[in-house]
Amino acid sequence: MIKHLVTALVICTFLGIGFLWGVDVTQIFNFQSLVIVFGGLFLAIWLSFPSERVSATFKNLKGAFRKEMEEADAEKRLLAQALGLARIYRLKGPLALQRAASKVEDDYLRYGAILVAEGYNEISLMGALQRENLKRNDLAMSQIQLLRTLARLAPALGMAGTVISLMQVMQHLGTQGTIGASLGLALSSTLYGILLANLLFLPASIKLQQYFSKRADVRRMVMDVLLGIQRAEHPLRIAERLNSYELYCELKEKEKARVQMVEFEKRAA
Repeated sequence: MIKHLVTALVICTFLGIGFLWGVDVTQIFNFQSLVIVFGGLFLAIWLSFPSERVSATFKNLKGAFRKEMEEADAEKRLLAQALGLARIYRLKGPLALQRAASKVEDDYLRYGAILVAEGYNEISLMGALQRENLKRNDLAMSQIQLLRTLARLAPALGMAGTVISLMQVMQHLGTQGTIGASLGLALSSTLYGILLANLLFLPASIKLQQYFSKRADVRRMVMDVLLGIQRAEHPLRIAERLNSYELYCELKEKEKARVQMVEFEKRAA
């Protein structure tokens, strides 16, 4: 995390030097332009999107910037839980699966495992999982659309601020000494809109789209695992189909060590 912050700070420093080189800083920071651009964006968000979607968008955007290693660990944990559910259902039946599913972290896996425990056949299970998947994909696209909408609105609001500033310039055409400074301030609104659109909202929408695409891939993997659980397949077969044989072997070793520890404690007692 610190490495990413340092990298972002260095990049922002170089960008700041590039933008401010040879420019009067007082012309860049225009309070009126900031109010027009940011106030217009907040108004557009408030009128166009429910607050729940806005908060969910920025929450998922925060998750999209997690380290890839953390995402890989989370995916590995999810697959380990799924294979554990497969083993429980195969050995102990639906009631044990339902109890174990209630403790699963991932809500999509928990939802599917409960459906399996309730006796859904393969067709009904696939239908329910696909409907839930489509619902989540629609929510994901709505959050991406929010960021893309902001990317389109920011330059337009910047132009609106520029027009307002030019109207003020026209009122002072008789004062020759203030026209240059006023024109510089007039263009700052356009600058804010362009920077927000191209350096913030568009990259954020791309990052969020990649994040949701990866989560959709994980859901497809979970769907495959749930079908294997419904068919009462051996966890090894499920793991091999998902190219996760190494993970299955690792889980078996941990289980073997846990059983040996329990037997040792019984003998010691």
